[in-house]
Amino acid sequence: MHEQLYAPLPNKEAYLERISIKAVEQLNLEDLNALILAHQCKIPFENLDIYEYDKDINLGIAKLFEKVINQKRGGYCFELNALFMALLQECGFDVYACNCRIVRGKDFIPPSLHRGTLVRLSGQLWFVDVGYGGPMPAGALLVEDGYEITYCGQTFKVNREDEYWWTIIYISSKGSETIMQFTTMPQEVVEFVSPNEYCSKNEMSVFRNVRLVNRRTSKGSLAITGDLFTEISEGRRNEKKIQSPEELNQILKDYFNIDLPQ
Repeated sequence: MHEQLYAPLPNKEAYLERISIKAVEQLNLEDLNALILAHQCKIPFENLDIYEYDKDINLGIAKLFEKVINQKRGGYCFELNALFMALLQECGFDVYACNCRIVRGKDFIPPSLHRGTLVRLSGQLWFVDVGYGGPMPAGALLVEDGYEITYCGQTFKVNREDEYWWTIIYISSKGSETIMQFTTMPQEVVEFVSPNEYCSKNEMSVFRNVRLVNRRTSKGSLAITGDLFTEISEGRRNEKKIQSPEELNQILKDYFNIDLPQ
């Protein structure tokens, strides 16, 4: 029943072409970071199938490949991090999935409703994420207490929370903000079927209630939150209220390369 979740990537070359990477020559941190950044710039985070169309989110690798690579769409964490892990495996990286929980803006412990990826490189463990809709490091984070690094002008820190959980903190000019927590215990990909069902079907899920689209750019980021389009470029922020479905579709085409069915 769940064999499709473990299927191999249909076409590694097509995936690399989608994110404008010619080849992965070495299994090192430099190549890993290049893949992460390219993915975040080329493939948007988006919940349009959930919010606009009430579609089932199929996590089978072939289905995800068809949607994200062939149809040039995006997805959310259970889709993008699943497909990206399949790409890393096909390239030869030693990877596994991990549980995460989003704690940004929360004063309570939320359930684990986010999927991340862990990569083993030269005896070290690195956290990777290409499927989070908020501040997201444009490279891998070393799983080491106190580790701090700046990617693309954004600074992140990793703290060990307890025996099981690690915390990612985003540090900006406004101060420090706790973003998410993850555990290093390996997770079978089948474990994400239930949280995917909750996030895509439950009326309490944010993905059911707010339109979310974003991607990184070479100079900043682009985002749609509800009916608000935001472009950040070289530190300057421009916002625009989307007035109609036609305008939404045009913005999706022009800025995210998403062509929705009418």
